[in-house]
Amino acid sequence: MKGNRNADWLARALIVAMFAVAAWSWPTTPAQIPIHWNIAGQIDGYGSKFVGLLLMPVIGLAGYGLIGLTAVIRPEQFEGRAMSALSWFRLAYVIVMAGVFGVIVADAGGSNLNMNYVIFPLLAVMMIAIANLLMQLNRIKMAKTAPPSGGIQV
Repeated sequence: MKGNRNADWLARALIVAMFAVAAWSWPTTPAQIPIHWNIAGQIDGYGSKFVGLLLMPVIGLAGYGLIGLTAVIRPEQFEGRAMSALSWFRLAYVIVMAGVFGVIVADAGGSNLNMNYVIFPLLAVMMIAIANLLMQLNRIKMAKTAPPSGGIQV
């Protein structure tokens, strides 16, 4: 079961980068940092440095691993292009987590970014990855349920 190597490599690199940025910014980050935004994209919740700097990298790593387990649990569903689509979906998931993490780090450093400018475009990318994955899974399903001759049998 091989997915797209570029997508997998980039997702792993982003996860490592999130942990590296957390370690790098730890000493200069205040004890309380923004961790939640309202629907208008403005900060409305604060949390500890531990939660703010480590939650998104851990969730990104866990989600990356759990999404990958779907191909291990149901290998018959992920053949060829569907496995590649799964790799791109995993990357899109990690990109969303990295985007949120980036806003957390930037806001902890004194910026006042509107989360909506980051999260909505990233969610659009994730929706594209989901649509691609669903189309590839549907192709496999349709190919397995088609009659052997490929046409309508009477």
